[in-house]
Amino acid sequence: MTGIEASTSPPALPRWFGPRASPDDPAVSALIARVTRGAGWADIGGEFNLNLRIDAEPPVVLRVHRPWVRRGRVAGLRRLRERLQRTQVRVARPIPSSGCDLLRITDRWAEIEEFIDHTRPPSHENSYLRLFEELGRLHTALKEVWEPGPPEPLDDHRTFGQLRYSVGFTHRTLGPRSEPVVHRMRQLTGELSKLRTEVELPCAPIHGDYKLGNAGELSDGSWATFDLDFARVRERLYDIAASLHHAARDGELCEPRRLLDAYESTAPEPLTRDEHLWLPGALALIPLHWAATAGLVGDGIHEAESAMTAAEAWWSRRAELSS
Repeated sequence: MTGIEASTSPPALPRWFGPRASPDDPAVSALIARVTRGAGWADIGGEFNLNLRIDAEPPVVLRVHRPWVRRGRVAGLRRLRERLQRTQVRVARPIPSSGCDLLRITDRWAEIEEFIDHTRPPSHENSYLRLFEELGRLHTALKEVWEPGPPEPLDDHRTFGQLRYSVGFTHRTLGPRSEPVVHRMRQLTGELSKLRTEVELPCAPIHGDYKLGNAGELSDGSWATFDLDFARVRERLYDIAASLHHAARDGELCEPRRLLDAYESTAPEPLTRDEHLWLPGALALIPLHWAATAGLVGDGIHEAESAMTAAEAWWSRRAELSS
């Protein structure tokens, strides 16, 4: 055991890491008052960003970003959403405020966009088949309008080196009792990194967190896409695997092959042989990342163990999933 691991004091969080903004923060409250001008508002959710529906005419959304999101990133995503207005994919249109695209609030950036009235699609098989069709359409639209792409997100987890760093941080944060689950993380990370060196995966612009919670059904039956915060260029299979994993967590995962067929019916290109080979690894990597970052996001050993069980379950199905 190293001196760092033997320390009884948990490591400090990275200086750029910070919580979701709160309306109770005086600076946030002042911004809300400035934007609403007496109109009502409501928190409409969001795990990382504070999203408020402002009951203006027409209604808009005020989004206060996490502190580590840089100005160039927010501005680049606004330009991307503007270009997506020319496609068949429906996303929220950015709206200037007092002639400015972005608002500054202490150590955070904020922005305003249109409010799209919608309902969340129900969690059943037809919704997931539609979700994967929409994912293919989104990939097609992103490929069409991506250039120039926004700056890469700071909180990107692209490499196995970053994953190993997160595992070590979580180990130091959760202490000696986490060693059994940390050992499982490191073992699976090693197996996945070996397989990753044996495949070549196409990269493309992706959504980064595509799930039913980030899609909405409109009154005319069309769908809208929300939360492009993690949009970036990386292996497109990352998007597909994340959507499959979310479907399985909801307990409504139908035959994966049917979902992949739905995606390929609208995607720019069908999946390659290497993408099929890497699919179980990509699926295992989603909950493995959640386990590895438990110490960063404030989760405990139980949450890390639960995520690792999901990761190992996907990896145990590699013969079936990669065929």
